[in-house]
Amino acid sequence: MTVAVEVWSDIHCPWALIAVHRLRRARARHELDVVFVPRAWPLEWVNGHCTSRAIVTTETAALGGHEPDLFNAYANDSWPSTFLPAFELVAATGRRHGARAAEDVDYALRLAFFRDSVDVSVRAGLQQALVIAAADNTGIDRAAVLDPMLATGGSAVAAVDLLKRWGMKRIQYLGLIAAPEGVELLRGHHPDVPIYLADVDERLNEKGYIVPGLGDAGDRQFGTGG
Repeated sequence: MTVAVEVWSDIHCPWALIAVHRLRRARARHELDVVFVPRAWPLEWVNGHCTSRAIVTTETAALGGHEPDLFNAYANDSWPSTFLPAFELVAATGRRHGARAAEDVDYALRLAFFRDSVDVSVRAGLQQALVIAAADNTGIDRAAVLDPMLATGGSAVAAVDLLKRWGMKRIQYLGLIAAPEGVELLRGHHPDVPIYLADVDERLNEKGYIVPGLGDAGDRQFGTGG
């Protein structure tokens, strides 16, 4: 019988990363049937803002001597403005795929941020964390790129490029609407990737937006539009 241990922590707490990493290592060493269920404890709700780069940099510099494989100096110009999308990705993974998958995605988000300097407050960063999670599970060779809109196709091509570098053999693209230009670019670079869409709109305008399109999908998802 699998034992479930709930772990309440903040994804961008370096001390929590060490704790989670050592729990996972101990489980493997002792061959335990246990899953560490991630629970959200976002400190930004308590503090009113995300932890500053200066604080995290100081902490990770000290902790890197204890677990050097987990920490690198954050090299990305884009610092996460919030970790709430990362928490929601973990929760959504748990709802869709179960506690063990949620644990793997939670761990991958921590590695993406602390080790690989990924801004996990944006969609591209969340996608990269999913790739890390898939690579950590060597038996997984299927992946899906989920995107509301396929416009120019550049991001979709980059996402599939990354998935293939991580060893994914069967990849599919799932979206809502697309422009013909984006579909053509993705097919040209990755003819082996099936594309599933609700509809293909007319064209791109001079700004690279789908016409007629849906407006800004990000603003619609997170209520940030004017």
